[in-house]
Amino acid sequence: MTFMADASVARGARGSRTNEWLLSRDVLLPILVFLLFVAALGLVNDRYLARLIALVIFWAALATTWNWIGGYAGQLSLGHAAFVGLGAYLGYALESQYGIPPWFALPCAAALGALAAIAIGAPTLRLTGVFFSLATVAFPLALQILFTYWGYQEVLIRTHPDNPTLYMQWEDPRAYAILLGAVLLCYWFGTVALERSQWRYYLAAIRLDQIAAASVGINTFGVKLTTFIVSGSAACVLGVIYAQMLFVITPDTVLGVNVSLQAMVLCLVGGIGRAYGPLIGTLMVVPMTQALEARFQSTPGVAQLVYGVVLIIVILIIPNGVIVWLQQLPLLARFSRAHKATSHAGVPHEAKPAEVSGELAASTSERKRLGDVVFSIEDVSKAYYGVTAVRNVSFSVYNGEFVGIVGPNGAGKTTLFDLLTGFQPLTAGKIRLGARLSTGLPAYQFSREGVRRTFQVPRPFATLTVYENVLLGALPVRHRLSDDIDTVVWRALNVIGLDDRPNMPAGLLTPSQIRLLEIARALAGNPTVLLLDEPLAGLDHTETNELVSILERLHRSGLTIILVDHAIATVANVVHRMIVLDNGNLIADGKPDEVTRLPRVVEAYLGSRWQDA
Repeated sequence: MTFMADASVARGARGSRTNEWLLSRDVLLPILVFLLFVAALGLVNDRYLARLIALVIFWAALATTWNWIGGYAGQLSLGHAAFVGLGAYLGYALESQYGIPPWFALPCAAALGALAAIAIGAPTLRLTGVFFSLATVAFPLALQILFTYWGYQEVLIRTHPDNPTLYMQWEDPRAYAILLGAVLLCYWFGTVALERSQWRYYLAAIRLDQIAAASVGINTFGVKLTTFIVSGSAACVLGVIYAQMLFVITPDTVLGVNVSLQAMVLCLVGGIGRAYGPLIGTLMVVPMTQALEARFQSTPGVAQLVYGVVLIIVILIIPNGVIVWLQQLPLLARFSRAHKATSHAGVPHEAKPAEVSGELAASTSERKRLGDVVFSIEDVSKAYYGVTAVRNVSFSVYNGEFVGIVGPNGAGKTTLFDLLTGFQPLTAGKIRLGARLSTGLPAYQFSREGVRRTFQVPRPFATLTVYENVLLGALPVRHRLSDDIDTVVWRALNVIGLDDRPNMPAGLLTPSQIRLLEIARALAGNPTVLLLDEPLAGLDHTETNELVSILERLHRSGLTIILVDHAIATVANVVHRMIVLDNGNLIADGKPDEVTRLPRVVEAYLGSRWQDA
């Protein structure tokens, strides 16, 4: 009965959120604007102006699709024209070869765009930064060459004057404007859904730091590929409509690099990674482009030169986009704050509960029994082109232990940490989580299995708030949490003492607070074992004592901790068991007071002359 009641409450909550979404300003206002736009088009009698309006809407829709992968996910694709071109030529082929109207080509284009995105994204999305951008350029260029070789340098859409609506061949450009407006409205709803979902946080984490994103359990490749598929599929649909509107298809028109660059530039000018960015950028750039081409059509190159200069000035003056500048205006600033407060219905609210009770143990579920093996490695080795960084290391970590891994600089400690958390592949050996063989698991999977870590050089999501950083630690594993996610986040903040600054951008914290934030982010994921990579580095005496006190409190709550550091004296005063590495070899494993007296350990740190003394 209790389960049924809980399920009923959950369904009621989801239904309430769905109704709130449907009645929100982000949904109702665009629908109203679209209806007013359709009504206003009736007053436009100039064909050139009507065609310009249709082009503006097309580019706004295309820029919106690019913004999903290039803005929110931070993957600056220069190959978006491939999807537009495939859609254009698909619509032409289906109509010319089989007589299939473009309306039926739209779902086919969506499927083709998805398949093309998989083919393009599978190899390229494993790259990062400029390497991804350069790799994506090759695909539209290759398609240009292929379509030219196949004899499609210039193809004409066959006319159907007897049934223009069925074949999407209206003489009045206003019809294209209405159709594209409806498509843009659908894509806007897609952006709103993204903004209101936890997917927004996943994309933000990937955009800011893919390694840190994997450490909290985000499948970075899977999230990027899924976003790329949706983006490419939507762009391919636009290609079908664009070809009908142009009436003439050439490889350069639909596959040229200018198509991809234009979509990117519109987002950069308007505001990359922002819902209104593509719309504002398009309203500014596309009319200017058309005006320049009309003004300087008799002088080749002048329009492009003026266009480039204007864009450079805009980007230099407002590097984050026009929308950021607009949001600083008093009226729009109030609107922006109200919009932010109501736009993320799919994630917890950032209001602190009246009381956050309990230590970390209160937020964990199904703790293993004291003494159970939670982590073990067998003959683990890692070699880089003949240089062995870790050699045949074996040990087990038991539930409730506080273990220190120490060694001089270059001993292989961080490399071992990377192996234990899936950030580097093993050269040899096995890793087990409990009794389960986990060798070869990717980093995000280790995180989801309860192995959480911090980094030697901290990796906060700098532009996100403290609350959002910790929230990201919990979102990918919310199914493993016994409490609601908001309580888990606040408890983690309370444990490490950052619950008084949840809305502060993480990049503004002090170095010691950033280290605490990384620990809180790891704790929010309900870890089985917490691995800390030199958390005491760079801290003064007071900050060190504060962090040590927090770690001891976490250990008393039942958390298994593995701490890596090169300061053997400091670690010996904190941990209950010490493992010593030297040149990639495990040379000692035991109680700190015993390990620190071993001749080989003394020699590793101080040298043989000190051992003789």
